[in-house]
Order: sequence, then C-alpha cells, then structure tokens
Amino acid sequence: MRKSVLPNMGRMTVALALIIGGGGGLPGDEVSVAAQTGPPIVDRVRLYIFDLGFLPVPDASQLFSEPLEVATDVCCVIPGHLIVHPEGTLMWDAGVVPDGLIGTGAAGTEQAGRPLDEQLAEIGYSPNDITYVALSHYHFDHTANANAFENSTWIVSKAERDAMFAGEPVPGVGPEPTSHYNELRSSKTIILSNIDEYDVFGDGTVVIKAAPGHTPGHQVLVVRLPETGPVMLAGDLYHFPEEREAQIVPVIEFDKEQSRSTRVIIEDYVRRHAMPLWIEHDAHLYSTLKKSPAYIE
Repeated sequence: MRKSVLPNMGRMTVALALIIGGGGGLPGDEVSVAAQTGPPIVDRVRLYIFDLGFLPVPDASQLFSEPLEVATDVCCVIPGHLIVHPEGTLMWDAGVVPDGLIGTGAAGTEQAGRPLDEQLAEIGYSPNDITYVALSHYHFDHTANANAFENSTWIVSKAERDAMFAGEPVPGVGPEPTSHYNELRSSKTIILSNIDEYDVFGDGTVVIKAAPGHTPGHQVLVVRLPETGPVMLAGDLYHFPEEREAQIVPVIEFDKEQSRSTRVIIEDYVRRHAMPLWIEHDAHLYSTLKKSPAYIE
C-alpha cells in the first residue's frame, strides 16, 4: 500500500489511523469514446462522471422550515465520480440503487441509471481496479454500490464511520442504507480524525476536506484538473442552487448549526481558491458536464 501522505495545504489538526482489515477535457458537449480493454494509463488527472439515476423530489419546500421556491426539475440527479490519477484511482459516491437490483422491478429501482459496474467496464475498469473509495456521506442515495469496492481502501472520517456502524438506524431520510456499505467494515481503511484536509495522492490534486453537519462526518472533494482547474464536488453541502443562494438549512441535517458553520468555511475556501462548487444533486449543472465514457481534464 502506498504510504499515506498528509497534506501540506493549510491549517489542520492531524490524528490519522490506518486500519488493515480482512478484505482483500472540459465541461461541455458529449464526445464519443470507444470502450477500453483495460484501465487507461494517464499522466495527469482526469474526472469521469457516471449517471447513476434520479431521485424525484416533488415538493422541495418540505425540506425546509423557511419558505423556498425551487425549480421543479433541478433535483435530484444522482452522479458517481471516478478520479483517475497517475498513481491510482478514487471512486467518489456510489449511486442510489445497487447494481444487483437494477431490472428486478423492486420498489425504487425505477430511479436507477445504468449499472455502475457496466459504466466502469466501458472505460476499462472493474471495482477491483479502484485504489480508493470515499463517500461524501452515508445517506442511501450516495452509497448504493459501496460494497462493490470492498477490496479498495476506504477513506472515511471517524465520526462518519462510527455513525455508520453504531448498531442503530443512521439518521436521515429514505431507506436505511447499512446494507449498502456493510462490507466496507472489514476493508482496508484510512480513518480521518480531527483532520481538515487529506491529500489522497500526496500532490495536492485530489483533496478530501471535512464538511460536517449534514451528517456527522460529511466531506467534500477538491479536484485540481489540468485544463478545467480546481472544482469542488460538494456532496450534500447543498441540495439546490436556490438553497445556497438563500443560505437556509434543510430540516434533515444531523446538526443544523454545524452545517451553517461549515458552509461559511467552505464558501470562504472556494472564494479564496476561485473554485466552482458543484452541487451533486443539481440536474441543471450536471446536464452541462461531460459524462462517462467521456472525461473532464
């Protein structure tokens, strides 16, 4: 395993544990890319976006105690992201419907996109080829295929992992997602405790940043792309652009005051770094971005 490299990118307090478990372009128009026969060899960072479904939210106003008008077609797209780096790969968020349920007619499976393993294979990967897996947070619409990456190294905050395996239903809306990620419990795991930023590949191009509040250990991902520049994949820091503009907090937050504090920190961060913040559920935004098998550099 590659030695963990701690970031040298600003203030942080570090307490990092490594557990060895028992488990083994630019945004724009789509382009046609032939299917790969194996993982591509890259010399710079690229980002693949997978269409993993859509979660209908017929009345977004019910998520807030304050009045908020939200475009009816803006939420909620369900993307997954694969970051390919010369030294490895990181899977970020894993969909809303497990691949094994797609096509079975089970309740909720109509929300699925194409199977994630099929989309990975199209660009030359299987789940076993993925070096790292990280989830923005534990809610069911971000974790559906997490177990497929049991042989990857899982990067997770201590607070989030503790909540995921507390032996009681995780708080939040929707189905209880423990079955989505229970295999990760015995995976190789990098646990982040009291750490603000973790530099995944040690060169500042792929950085996981703490952003708690929506869940105890919610996190966001900064990717510095060679042509596009830096972007932030913001998980559920926000669900809607209108929510961000109004700066109101949903009722479903684990800790609303912590979410407010986190948002101030993150907004200052993206402003200082001139970095766009990609709300992962924003259907309008994601309709403008290249989807796999195309990629963004």
